[in-house]
Amino acid sequence: MTDNTGLSRRGFLKATGGAAAAVSVAGCIGSDDGGDSGDSQTPQKGGTLQLINSTMSTFDPVAADDTASGRVIQQLHDPLVNYPHGEVEVQNLLANSVETNEDKTVYTFTLKEATFHNGDPVTASDVVYSFERVAGSPHSVRSDFILSSIGVTHDTDSDGNYQSGSLGVTAVDEKTVEMEIEQPFHAVLEVLAYSAFAIVPEGIVGSLSDEGSPDSPSSQYDEFATSQPVGAGPFQFDHWELQTEAAVNRFDDYHGEVAKVDDVLWHVIEDDSAAFNKAMGGEADIFAIPTAKYEKNSVSEEETDDKNRVTGTYGPVRGKTLDYLKFPEVGTYYIAFNEQNVIKPVRQAVAYVFNQENFVDNTMKGRADPAYHLTPEIIYPGGTEAAEQHAEQYPYSPGESDIESAKQVMQDAGYGENNRYQLEFTHYESNVYAKLAQQLQQQLQGAFIDLSINQSNFQTLLQRGENGRNELYSLGWIADWPRPDNFMKLLYPPNTVTGDPASYTYLDWGQTDESSAAGAARTAFETIENNLTPTQESQDTRNAEYVKMEEANWEDAMIIPTHHNVEEQFSFQDVHIPDKFGGMGRSRSKHNTIWKEQ
Repeated sequence: MTDNTGLSRRGFLKATGGAAAAVSVAGCIGSDDGGDSGDSQTPQKGGTLQLINSTMSTFDPVAADDTASGRVIQQLHDPLVNYPHGEVEVQNLLANSVETNEDKTVYTFTLKEATFHNGDPVTASDVVYSFERVAGSPHSVRSDFILSSIGVTHDTDSDGNYQSGSLGVTAVDEKTVEMEIEQPFHAVLEVLAYSAFAIVPEGIVGSLSDEGSPDSPSSQYDEFATSQPVGAGPFQFDHWELQTEAAVNRFDDYHGEVAKVDDVLWHVIEDDSAAFNKAMGGEADIFAIPTAKYEKNSVSEEETDDKNRVTGTYGPVRGKTLDYLKFPEVGTYYIAFNEQNVIKPVRQAVAYVFNQENFVDNTMKGRADPAYHLTPEIIYPGGTEAAEQHAEQYPYSPGESDIESAKQVMQDAGYGENNRYQLEFTHYESNVYAKLAQQLQQQLQGAFIDLSINQSNFQTLLQRGENGRNELYSLGWIADWPRPDNFMKLLYPPNTVTGDPASYTYLDWGQTDESSAAGAARTAFETIENNLTPTQESQDTRNAEYVKMEEANWEDAMIIPTHHNVEEQFSFQDVHIPDKFGGMGRSRSKHNTIWKEQ
């Protein structure tokens, strides 16, 4: 992190946003976690809820940086606060109450009466231990969340490394925890809702020095992370077979609503067609429908609520009618450039020919929302209406493929039939982006740009980005917490430096000769950093600067948003899901209220 930033920075290889975004588009715009039956029947207990998941890596909350692991962790572990059903509004979970001092630098949490799966009560000392692990465990991939994003007070050594035991989190008594932060921050609770902050029993893996390293974990740590995780969530661990399945069962002493189903079983299936066939064979209750098998006309939308969540039915598919839920996710997918490798006229030409509406309607069969901002509409300053109004100012012919304007900007830069520009587009393995690449390749021919296409796996794409080799590439970002600054940090020029392990994007924006737009983005972000307090005045200032950053990005055409994800959940009608999922998505949702007809 830079010396003056108050916002989180982390290596992109550890970015839940980037990794989750890639997986979602690579498979389909769907989910494995639920819909809404809209029923009023009396819930029944029993049965196994069967779901589909990708490959899991760990059940240690501080070590998980993949969505697949997060789905299981969410059932096993509870933090102090969470996003109920994946909605964007934070509510208390293990915390019974949260209070702050007058200047918002001290947070006091009073704990509920709750019990871990091993029978121990949840105490303030457990919270201190758990937060110490977030900050200093050798396995933690979220230390910046607590040390930089929230800014909990702490000491560092001469190399800037966290000094164990110095964290400003204190057990006042058995049920009271006090947390001190360096300066007020408007999204403290939103960050604490992240699963890395789940509370585990004090000493469950010994001291920080007892945990071993990621390459050589201690046996005690390995046991906790892979075969005997202990949390305070609605389900307790049963078993995990790598590449095959994982299962949890109901925890009857849960402090909240005790789960209706006996068990949750995740089948590990990477191929979305195979996963769909397994579901239709009755071995998954809630599942995705791949875009290749999706029929838009099979959706019957019945109701839309105030959060733009749509419920209805889908089908018939293989003779069955399914329950259906669609909701906007706090995430954005995009194509982007490395400024050092691609000149501005070419970036603008690509922006002119790319038609967001056509891409969403045809390539994605309408299973997303066209995007003109990096910030998702659900959290855009002023909301969806303000986002739509501002999008009308998008400078690259919104709603059309403007080849003539692309041609003109290239001619003004000295290009023509006898002087064509060579551009390489690297995208991860995705049918969606393969089609997008082919469309761009055809359209850009008329603007004197010859586009070559390079499809690679996700890790290779990231490595190319880190090495500064990408020209045009595809990625995405799913919110760590639902605030615009979590997206705008991707556009802060110092956060875009290739080769820097703390970079979020591979833009190299303004690294040689800073353009006026890059300078404007830098100034706007630093203004945001200086106005992080949870006051209306600071929020108004931040909102204005968020818009300036979006417009600076428009000017230099560094990131071209393609779409905002819309999650679709499909489930059989004997599965009842009383609580609709929200914008933070399926991996932030618990399954204790879901029930099945027996």
